Amino acid sequence: MTGLRRHTLVWLSQAPGAETEDDRARAARWHEAGRPFVVTRRRNDASDVGLGFCTTDPAHPELRPRRVAARTDPDDIVRNARPPALAEIARCPAAMAETNSFSRLIAAAAAAGVTINVYGSWMWQLLTGERHVHAASDLDVVIDVADLDAALRTATFLARAEQDLAFRIDGELSFPGVGEVQWRELLQDKDEILLKSVDTLKLVPRSQIGR
Repeated sequence: MTGLRRHTLVWLSQAPGAETEDDRARAARWHEAGRPFVVTRRRNDASDVGLGFCTTDPAHPELRPRRVAARTDPDDIVRNARPPALAEIARCPAAMAETNSFSRLIAAAAAAGVTINVYGSWMWQLLTGERHVHAASDLDVVIDVADLDAALRTATFLARAEQDLAFRIDGELSFPGVGEVQWRELLQDKDEILLKSVDTLKLVPRSQIGR
């Protein structure tokens, strides 16, 4: 479609569309603030790029952030970037309470040669400075892998590294040009794995992932 992958951050030349008037207003305010949207799986057969963002209510910080779906024409994308690196997340104020866990994970990843990017609540916390992370928040990671063998090694690494952390690691392994799979699912003894991409959501034979 555009070469973009899920979880990619994009900045737009104009506010994106959305299903409801309220969501269009939220998207316009988000865009006017200069904030990026995240690429998601598109919800229709059009050529639009599916987007998402996550808002908070300053008057009610106890409420969970609201996920908003949006869409844009590919030509309105002026810049894109991968989600923040783990080290960037570890430097945000909200991460200070978990300094030891972040330091352990950064060191373990460096030793294993694993490059970790972060999406989800920790990403939005970093990008907005608003309260997206709570005590029970997982760390949602996305890691590029070249093939099934690399994916299995990375999933095994995450399962081992998580044991030394104060938070749970969730997230996906990304096969560039193919799509993403949940790292925990990859460690289960299943013949088929759920593969997600910007265009599709489907079960694929385990042996075919990454080919």
